[in-house]
Amino acid sequence: LTRLRKMTARVQFLLALAALLSVVSSSENTSVSSSDGFGHELAMVGLDAVNFNMQKDHLRSKEYFQVLKAEIEAVQRTLGTIESMVVRQSKVISTLQSELEMTSMNVSHLLSDSGKIYRVQQTLATTEILNDFIIQLVGNKVDASGSSRQLLVSREFPSTCADVPERNSGVRLIHPQPGFKDSFEAFCDQEYEGGGWTVIQNRYDGSVHFYRGWNEFENGFGDLRGEFWLGLRKIHELTYAKKHELHIVLEDFEGKTVVAKYSDFRVAGPEEKYTLKSLGTFSGDAGDSLTSAVNMKFTTLDADNDTHGPGNCAVDYKGGWWYTACHESNLNGLYMKGKVEVFATMMCWRAFKGYNYGLKRSRMMIRASQ
Repeated sequence: LTRLRKMTARVQFLLALAALLSVVSSSENTSVSSSDGFGHELAMVGLDAVNFNMQKDHLRSKEYFQVLKAEIEAVQRTLGTIESMVVRQSKVISTLQSELEMTSMNVSHLLSDSGKIYRVQQTLATTEILNDFIIQLVGNKVDASGSSRQLLVSREFPSTCADVPERNSGVRLIHPQPGFKDSFEAFCDQEYEGGGWTVIQNRYDGSVHFYRGWNEFENGFGDLRGEFWLGLRKIHELTYAKKHELHIVLEDFEGKTVVAKYSDFRVAGPEEKYTLKSLGTFSGDAGDSLTSAVNMKFTTLDADNDTHGPGNCAVDYKGGWWYTACHESNLNGLYMKGKVEVFATMMCWRAFKGYNYGLKRSRMMIRASQ
Protein backbone atom coordinates (compact mmCIF):
# COMPACT_ATOMS: atom_id res chain seq x y z
CA LEU A 1 0.00 0.00 0.00
CA THR A 2 2.87 2.33 0.77
CA ARG A 3 4.33 1.67 -2.67
CA LEU A 4 0.94 2.37 -4.30
CA ARG A 5 0.73 5.67 -2.46
CA LYS A 6 4.21 6.60 -3.70
CA MET A 7 3.33 5.69 -7.30
CA THR A 8 0.09 7.71 -7.10
CA ALA A 9 2.03 10.73 -5.88
CA ARG A 10 4.48 10.34 -8.74
CA VAL A 11 1.63 10.16 -11.25
CA GLN A 12 0.04 13.27 -9.81
CA PHE A 13 3.40 15.05 -10.00
CA LEU A 14 3.92 14.07 -13.61
CA LEU A 15 0.39 15.11 -14.56
CA ALA A 16 0.95 18.49 -12.91
CA LEU A 17 4.25 18.80 -14.71
CA ALA A 18 2.58 18.00 -18.03
CA ALA A 19 -0.11 20.61 -17.39
CA LEU A 20 2.52 23.20 -16.53
CA LEU A 21 4.43 22.44 -19.68
CA SER A 22 1.24 22.77 -21.70
CA VAL A 23 0.57 26.20 -20.17
CA VAL A 24 4.09 27.33 -20.85
CA SER A 25 3.81 26.10 -24.40
CA SER A 26 0.58 28.00 -24.95
CA SER A 27 1.91 31.25 -23.47
CA GLU A 28 5.01 31.28 -25.49
CA ASN A 29 3.76 31.28 -29.05
CA THR A 30 7.16 32.20 -30.28
CA SER A 31 8.80 29.05 -28.86
CA VAL A 32 10.10 26.57 -31.28
CA SER A 33 7.74 23.62 -32.05
CA SER A 34 10.49 21.14 -31.27
CA SER A 35 10.57 22.24 -27.61
CA ASP A 36 6.82 21.63 -27.29
CA GLY A 37 7.19 18.14 -28.66
CA PHE A 38 10.05 17.37 -26.34
CA GLY A 39 8.01 18.25 -23.25
CA HIS A 40 5.13 16.09 -24.37
CA GLU A 41 7.40 13.17 -25.06
CA LEU A 42 9.02 13.62 -21.67
CA ALA A 43 5.64 13.40 -19.98
CA MET A 44 4.69 10.29 -21.94
CA VAL A 45 7.94 8.61 -21.05
CA GLY A 46 7.30 9.34 -17.40
CA LEU A 47 3.80 7.94 -17.64
CA ASP A 48 5.06 4.80 -19.36
CA ALA A 49 7.63 4.28 -16.60
CA VAL A 50 4.99 4.71 -13.96
CA ASN A 51 2.68 2.31 -15.78
CA PHE A 52 5.47 -0.27 -16.10
CA ASN A 53 6.32 -0.04 -12.41
CA MET A 54 2.66 -0.37 -11.49
CA GLN A 55 2.30 -3.47 -13.65
CA LYS A 56 5.43 -4.93 -12.17
CA ASP A 57 4.23 -4.25 -8.64
CA HIS A 58 0.84 -5.72 -9.53
CA LEU A 59 2.47 -8.91 -10.77
CA ARG A 60 4.58 -9.13 -7.63
CA SER A 61 1.51 -8.61 -5.46
CA LYS A 62 -0.37 -11.28 -7.41
CA GLU A 63 2.49 -13.75 -6.95
CA TYR A 64 2.68 -12.91 -3.23
CA PHE A 65 -1.05 -13.48 -2.80
CA GLN A 66 -0.82 -16.80 -4.68
CA VAL A 67 2.01 -17.97 -2.38
CA LEU A 68 0.10 -16.76 0.65
CA LYS A 69 -3.03 -18.58 -0.56
CA ALA A 70 -1.07 -21.81 -1.06
CA GLU A 71 0.40 -21.54 2.43
CA ILE A 72 -3.05 -20.92 3.92
CA GLU A 73 -4.43 -23.96 2.09
CA ALA A 74 -1.53 -26.08 3.38
CA VAL A 75 -2.21 -24.90 6.92
CA GLN A 76 -5.90 -25.71 6.46
CA ARG A 77 -5.04 -29.22 5.27
CA THR A 78 -2.72 -29.71 8.26
CA LEU A 79 -5.44 -28.50 10.60
CA GLY A 80 -7.87 -30.95 8.97
CA THR A 81 -5.42 -33.81 9.51
CA ILE A 82 -4.87 -32.81 13.14
CA GLU A 83 -8.61 -32.60 13.65
CA SER A 84 -9.07 -36.13 12.27
CA MET A 85 -6.30 -37.40 14.55
CA VAL A 86 -7.92 -35.73 17.54
CA VAL A 87 -11.26 -37.37 16.68
CA ARG A 88 -9.60 -40.80 16.41
CA GLN A 89 -7.69 -40.31 19.66
CA SER A 90 -10.90 -39.26 21.37
CA LYS A 91 -12.53 -42.51 20.22
CA VAL A 92 -9.53 -44.53 21.46
CA ILE A 93 -9.61 -42.76 24.82
CA SER A 94 -13.34 -43.41 25.08
CA THR A 95 -12.80 -47.12 24.32
CA LEU A 96 -9.99 -47.35 26.89
CA GLN A 97 -12.17 -45.67 29.49
CA SER A 98 -14.92 -48.21 28.84
CA GLU A 99 -12.45 -51.11 29.12
CA LEU A 100 -11.01 -49.63 32.31
CA GLU A 101 -14.48 -49.39 33.81
CA MET A 102 -15.18 -53.02 32.82
CA THR A 103 -11.85 -54.14 34.32
CA SER A 104 -12.64 -52.29 37.53
CA MET A 105 -16.01 -54.06 37.71
CA ASN A 106 -14.35 -57.45 37.13
CA VAL A 107 -11.76 -56.76 39.84
CA SER A 108 -14.55 -55.80 42.22
CA HIS A 109 -16.38 -59.04 41.43
CA LEU A 110 -13.19 -61.07 41.94
CA LEU A 111 -12.54 -59.41 45.27
CA SER A 112 -16.11 -60.11 46.28
CA ASP A 113 -15.82 -63.77 45.19
CA SER A 114 -12.49 -64.10 47.03
CA GLY A 115 -14.17 -62.85 50.18
CA LYS A 116 -16.95 -65.39 49.75
CA ILE A 117 -14.44 -68.20 49.18
CA TYR A 118 -12.51 -67.17 52.29
CA ARG A 119 -15.69 -67.17 54.37
CA VAL A 120 -16.62 -70.62 53.05
CA GLN A 121 -13.15 -71.93 53.87
CA GLN A 122 -13.40 -70.51 57.36
CA THR A 123 -16.82 -72.11 57.76
CA LEU A 124 -15.53 -75.50 56.58
CA ALA A 125 -12.55 -75.29 58.94
CA THR A 126 -14.85 -74.39 61.82
CA THR A 127 -17.18 -77.26 60.91
CA GLU A 128 -14.26 -79.68 60.92
CA ILE A 129 -13.13 -78.49 64.35
CA LEU A 130 -16.67 -78.76 65.75
CA ASN A 131 -17.08 -82.26 64.32
CA ASP A 132 -13.83 -83.40 65.94
CA PHE A 133 -14.89 -81.82 69.23
CA ILE A 134 -18.29 -83.55 69.15
CA ILE A 135 -16.63 -86.87 68.41
CA GLN A 136 -14.39 -86.43 71.43
CA LEU A 137 -17.40 -85.60 73.62
CA VAL A 138 -19.38 -88.64 72.57
CA GLY A 139 -16.38 -90.94 72.21
CA ASN A 140 -17.07 -92.71 75.51
CA LYS A 141 -20.70 -93.33 74.61
CA VAL A 142 -20.29 -94.65 71.09
CA ASP A 143 -18.79 -97.88 69.84
CA ALA A 144 -15.01 -97.60 69.27
CA SER A 145 -15.42 -98.68 65.65
CA GLY A 146 -15.83 -95.01 64.77
CA SER A 147 -19.45 -95.13 63.66
CA SER A 148 -19.92 -91.66 65.22
CA ARG A 149 -17.30 -90.26 62.89
CA GLN A 150 -19.06 -91.87 59.96
CA LEU A 151 -22.34 -90.30 61.07
CA LEU A 152 -20.96 -86.78 61.62
CA VAL A 153 -18.46 -86.23 58.80
CA SER A 154 -19.68 -88.38 55.94
CA ARG A 155 -20.06 -85.08 54.02
CA GLU A 156 -22.41 -86.93 51.72
CA PHE A 157 -19.51 -88.46 49.73
CA PRO A 158 -19.58 -92.16 48.80
CA SER A 159 -17.14 -94.17 50.87
CA THR A 160 -16.12 -96.39 47.93
CA CYS A 161 -16.78 -96.61 44.21
CA ALA A 162 -19.40 -99.26 45.00
CA ASP A 163 -21.46 -96.49 46.65
CA VAL A 164 -21.25 -94.11 43.69
CA PRO A 165 -24.73 -93.72 42.15
CA GLU A 166 -23.46 -92.93 38.65
CA ARG A 167 -23.15 -95.96 36.44
CA ASN A 168 -20.57 -94.46 34.10
CA SER A 169 -16.87 -95.03 34.68
CA GLY A 170 -14.84 -91.96 35.61
CA VAL A 171 -13.11 -89.96 38.32
CA ARG A 172 -15.20 -89.57 41.48
CA LEU A 173 -14.71 -88.02 44.92
CA ILE A 174 -14.89 -90.62 47.70
CA HIS A 175 -14.47 -90.56 51.49
CA PRO A 176 -13.44 -93.83 53.18
CA GLN A 177 -15.26 -94.41 56.47
CA PRO A 178 -14.83 -94.49 59.39
CA GLY A 179 -11.98 -92.54 60.94
CA PHE A 180 -10.41 -90.80 57.93
CA LYS A 181 -10.57 -87.03 57.57
CA ASP A 182 -9.77 -86.37 53.92
CA SER A 183 -11.79 -87.15 50.83
CA PHE A 184 -9.91 -87.87 47.61
CA GLU A 185 -10.46 -88.54 43.93
CA ALA A 186 -10.35 -92.04 42.51
CA PHE A 187 -11.17 -93.65 39.18
CA CYS A 188 -14.30 -95.80 39.45
CA ASP A 189 -14.70 -98.62 36.93
CA GLN A 190 -18.45 -99.24 36.56
CA GLU A 191 -18.16 -101.67 33.63
CA TYR A 192 -15.93 -104.51 34.83
CA GLU A 193 -17.91 -107.33 36.48
CA GLY A 194 -20.89 -105.26 37.57
CA GLY A 195 -19.01 -102.07 38.44
CA GLY A 196 -18.14 -100.52 41.79
CA TRP A 197 -14.38 -101.04 41.36
CA THR A 198 -11.79 -98.53 42.60
CA VAL A 199 -8.73 -98.66 40.33
CA ILE A 200 -5.52 -98.49 42.39
CA GLN A 201 -3.03 -99.08 39.57
CA ASN A 202 -3.33 -98.73 35.80
CA ARG A 203 -0.65 -99.27 33.15
CA TYR A 204 -1.07 -99.85 29.43
CA ASP A 205 1.44 -97.88 27.32
CA GLY A 206 4.43 -96.86 29.45
CA SER A 207 3.62 -93.14 29.34
CA VAL A 208 4.17 -92.80 33.12
CA HIS A 209 7.48 -93.82 34.70
CA PHE A 210 6.97 -96.00 37.80
CA TYR A 211 10.53 -96.20 39.16
CA ARG A 212 9.99 -93.64 41.93
CA GLY A 213 10.66 -92.87 45.58
CA TRP A 214 8.75 -93.48 48.80
CA ASN A 215 6.82 -90.19 48.95
CA GLU A 216 5.39 -90.63 45.47
CA PHE A 217 4.31 -94.21 46.08
CA GLU A 218 2.79 -93.15 49.38
CA ASN A 219 0.79 -90.23 47.96
CA GLY A 220 0.21 -91.43 44.41
CA PHE A 221 1.27 -90.19 40.97
CA GLY A 222 0.21 -90.13 37.34
CA ASP A 223 -3.13 -89.25 35.74
CA LEU A 224 -6.33 -90.87 37.05
CA ARG A 225 -7.66 -90.86 33.48
CA GLY A 226 -4.51 -92.53 32.17
CA GLU A 227 -1.61 -94.37 33.80
CA PHE A 228 -1.32 -93.94 37.58
CA TRP A 229 -0.66 -95.34 41.04
CA LEU A 230 -3.40 -94.27 43.48
CA GLY A 231 -1.14 -94.11 46.53
CA LEU A 232 -0.44 -96.39 49.50
CA ARG A 233 -2.10 -94.07 52.01
CA LYS A 234 -5.38 -94.08 50.07
CA ILE A 235 -5.20 -97.84 49.49
CA HIS A 236 -4.72 -98.32 53.24
CA GLU A 237 -7.70 -96.08 54.10
CA LEU A 238 -9.98 -97.88 51.64
CA THR A 239 -9.02 -101.42 52.69
CA TYR A 240 -9.19 -100.64 56.43
CA ALA A 241 -12.53 -98.86 56.24
CA LYS A 242 -14.18 -101.88 54.60
CA LYS A 243 -13.27 -105.35 53.47
CA HIS A 244 -12.20 -105.34 49.80
CA GLU A 245 -11.54 -107.94 47.16
CA LEU A 246 -8.67 -107.41 44.70
CA HIS A 247 -8.69 -108.20 40.97
CA ILE A 248 -5.54 -107.86 38.87
CA VAL A 249 -6.20 -107.86 35.12
CA LEU A 250 -3.14 -108.61 32.95
CA GLU A 251 -2.67 -108.62 29.17
CA ASP A 252 0.26 -109.68 26.98
CA PHE A 253 1.26 -108.32 23.57
CA GLU A 254 -0.40 -111.24 21.82
CA GLY A 255 -3.82 -110.09 23.02
CA LYS A 256 -4.35 -112.64 25.79
CA THR A 257 -6.02 -111.32 28.97
CA VAL A 258 -5.99 -113.10 32.36
CA VAL A 259 -7.04 -112.15 35.89
CA ALA A 260 -5.81 -112.89 39.41
CA LYS A 261 -8.51 -112.58 42.12
CA TYR A 262 -8.00 -112.25 45.88
CA SER A 263 -10.92 -112.26 48.30
CA ASP A 264 -9.60 -110.11 51.19
CA PHE A 265 -7.04 -107.45 50.26
CA ARG A 266 -5.76 -105.29 53.10
CA VAL A 267 -2.78 -102.90 53.38
CA ALA A 268 -1.54 -101.56 56.75
CA GLY A 269 -0.81 -97.90 57.49
CA PRO A 270 2.39 -95.82 57.39
CA GLU A 271 3.51 -96.91 60.85
CA GLU A 272 3.86 -100.47 59.45
CA LYS A 273 5.38 -99.32 56.13
CA TYR A 274 2.14 -100.26 54.35
CA THR A 275 2.58 -103.97 54.96
CA LEU A 276 0.49 -106.27 52.75
CA LYS A 277 -1.56 -107.67 55.65
CA SER A 278 -3.97 -109.94 53.79
CA LEU A 279 -4.96 -111.30 50.38
CA GLY A 280 -7.52 -113.93 51.32
CA THR A 281 -8.09 -116.79 48.90
CA PHE A 282 -6.88 -116.83 45.30
CA SER A 283 -8.80 -117.64 42.12
CA GLY A 284 -8.43 -116.83 38.44
CA ASP A 285 -6.51 -117.90 35.33
CA ALA A 286 -3.43 -115.67 35.77
CA GLY A 287 -1.83 -117.90 38.41
CA ASP A 288 -0.91 -116.74 41.91
CA SER A 289 2.25 -114.61 42.00
CA LEU A 290 1.40 -112.37 44.96
CA THR A 291 0.57 -114.53 47.99
CA SER A 292 4.28 -114.92 48.75
CA ALA A 293 4.37 -111.16 49.45
CA VAL A 294 1.85 -111.28 52.33
CA ASN A 295 3.27 -109.70 55.51
CA MET A 296 5.93 -107.87 53.47
CA LYS A 297 6.48 -104.13 53.85
CA PHE A 298 6.49 -101.89 50.79
CA THR A 299 9.93 -101.10 49.35
CA THR A 300 11.04 -98.29 47.03
CA LEU A 301 14.40 -97.16 45.64
CA ASP A 302 14.93 -94.90 48.69
CA ALA A 303 13.19 -97.03 51.37
CA ASP A 304 14.59 -100.57 51.68
CA ASN A 305 12.08 -102.64 53.67
CA ASP A 306 12.53 -106.04 51.99
CA THR A 307 14.26 -109.19 53.30
CA HIS A 308 17.03 -109.15 50.71
CA GLY A 309 19.81 -108.55 53.21
CA PRO A 310 22.13 -105.69 52.20
CA GLY A 311 20.56 -105.36 48.76
CA ASN A 312 17.48 -103.34 47.77
CA CYS A 313 15.05 -105.22 45.55
CA ALA A 314 13.49 -101.97 44.31
CA VAL A 315 16.88 -100.81 43.02
CA ASP A 316 17.78 -104.21 41.59
CA TYR A 317 14.43 -104.68 39.83
CA LYS A 318 13.54 -101.04 39.06
CA GLY A 319 10.17 -100.76 40.77
CA GLY A 320 8.25 -100.27 44.01
CA TRP A 321 6.49 -103.33 45.49
CA TRP A 322 5.94 -105.67 48.41
CA TYR A 323 9.28 -107.35 47.75
CA THR A 324 10.49 -110.37 49.65
CA ALA A 325 13.96 -111.41 48.48
CA CYS A 326 13.00 -110.40 45.83
CA HIS A 327 9.71 -111.13 43.96
CA GLU A 328 7.33 -113.31 41.99
CA SER A 329 5.59 -110.25 40.56
CA ASN A 330 6.81 -106.75 39.70
CA LEU A 331 3.80 -104.85 38.37
CA ASN A 332 5.43 -101.46 39.05
CA GLY A 333 8.63 -102.38 37.20
CA LEU A 334 9.91 -100.94 33.92
CA TYR A 335 7.58 -100.93 30.92
CA MET A 336 9.03 -103.26 28.28
CA LYS A 337 7.37 -104.85 25.29
CA GLY A 338 7.16 -108.62 25.27
CA LYS A 339 10.07 -111.05 25.34
CA VAL A 340 13.36 -109.48 26.46
CA GLU A 341 16.82 -110.66 27.54
CA VAL A 342 16.90 -108.80 30.87
CA PHE A 343 15.65 -110.59 33.96
CA ALA A 344 12.63 -109.56 36.06
CA THR A 345 13.12 -105.77 35.96
CA MET A 346 10.07 -105.22 33.78
CA MET A 347 6.35 -105.26 34.60
CA CYS A 348 5.99 -109.01 34.99
CA TRP A 349 3.95 -111.80 36.66
CA ARG A 350 5.90 -115.02 37.05
CA ALA A 351 2.87 -117.33 36.78
CA PHE A 352 1.85 -115.60 33.51
CA LYS A 353 4.64 -115.20 30.90
CA GLY A 354 7.53 -115.55 33.39
CA TYR A 355 10.43 -113.27 34.32
CA ASN A 356 11.62 -112.33 30.82
CA TYR A 357 8.42 -110.94 29.39
CA GLY A 358 7.19 -107.36 29.72
CA LEU A 359 3.39 -107.25 29.94
CA LYS A 360 1.30 -104.86 27.85
CA ARG A 361 -1.29 -104.04 30.50
CA SER A 362 -1.77 -104.24 34.27
CA ARG A 363 -4.89 -102.99 36.06
CA MET A 364 -5.31 -103.47 39.82
CA MET A 365 -8.87 -102.89 41.12
CA ILE A 366 -10.51 -103.28 44.52
CA ARG A 367 -14.20 -103.46 45.44
CA ALA A 368 -15.90 -103.39 48.82
CA SER A 369 -17.25 -106.86 49.52
CA GLN A 370 -19.51 -106.05 52.47
